[in-house]
Amino acid sequence: MDGDPTTGMLVDETQTFSDGVYYDTYRIGGTSLSCPLFAGVMALADQRARFPHGFANPALYRLARSHAYRDIVDPKTAIAAVRSDFVNGENDGVGFSLRSMNDTETLHTIRGYDDVTGIGTPNGEAFLNALR
Repeated sequence: MDGDPTTGMLVDETQTFSDGVYYDTYRIGGTSLSCPLFAGVMALADQRARFPHGFANPALYRLARSHAYRDIVDPKTAIAAVRSDFVNGENDGVGFSLRSMNDTETLHTIRGYDDVTGIGTPNGEAFLNALR
């Protein structure tokens, strides 16, 4: 699931407070985005299988190293992205920053399992079919 705020999702929110109604746009990523996205994928898996998977960990790990997942490994070259940063909500100010990817020097993605991406990312139809 997409957990990177740079490539994540923009969310619009309107909130009512005692001093007025406020509207803002902000960016989410990390587990705030990837958990609900994965919950949606599991809902599709439940629907396709015609039964609820419930505690899915045993089924998920049983599929490790199969075509149900796309294994994530370090890129061969450095990757970066220019990110539009919303500076404030007053005048739609936007700033820009350069974000380098996979540049921690301590955490690395490796074949099979790693602390960054676990067993990989669900591989679309192959993932859903494997959970039938």
